[in-house]
Amino acid sequence: MTSLPFCALRRGPITLHLINADNFPDVRRMFTGFTDSAYMLREMDTSYLPKYDTSGRRILFGFYAMLDGELAGGSLLGISDWDNLHGFTGADTLLHMRGRGVAPGSKPHLFYLGFHRLGLNRIETGCFVSNKASRRSIEKTPGFVYEGTLRRFSRNEQGEFEDERRYAILREDWVKLYNPTEIEEIDSW
Repeated sequence: MTSLPFCALRRGPITLHLINADNFPDVRRMFTGFTDSAYMLREMDTSYLPKYDTSGRRILFGFYAMLDGELAGGSLLGISDWDNLHGFTGADTLLHMRGRGVAPGSKPHLFYLGFHRLGLNRIETGCFVSNKASRRSIEKTPGFVYEGTLRRFSRNEQGEFEDERRYAILREDWVKLYNPTEIEEIDSW
């Protein structure tokens, strides 16, 4: 099983708190009472709980994100291929916190986990071509390089197949652009 020596990662005003089976009920309660709570709770249930591969290695690391001590959303790092050291990121930001840099500001934390702690070689992300806000967020993140568009890649919220823009950062890019000492590991809640 992939265990980590920390419960949270902090850099500047953003802290990512690791979600696990023990704290998940409390995390769900934190996401109630917002205009977009139903959506966020669905995302938490489907995308943020820890997942493990058949050998017991963790392949999904979900976090709830805090901006200056206020709940802002969630960020995740998944492992899509341990043999080739590929991962992926995702983020969901509460409506009232959008436009404040939460998603791109969380990426250095996820890159730290993926490249520094887990030894990944490549981390990918993507967004539907119609999602201009996600595209702007991804393109604000230093290191993500646009690699192309996958035609009719998956279904959007309306159930229609839509093209997806794909981006990736490589370990060698991360080494040039980021300083791992900027990430503080917090080992208790």
